[in-house]
Amino acid sequence: MLTETHGDAAATAYRVGYESPSQFSCEYARMFGNPPLRDAALLRGLEPAIA
Repeated sequence: MLTETHGDAAATAYRVGYESPSQFSCEYARMFGNPPLRDAALLRGLEPAIA
């Protein structure tokens, strides 16, 4: 879903049932080791922005 919504983590969060995009990002990073936008960029073969 992250690659389909062009890395829009908020839209993905709402699509999967979260009411808070920040909670989605925290739980995603805890589970997968990277924030969702970084994973989306990597899946698309792009260099993620360093924040």
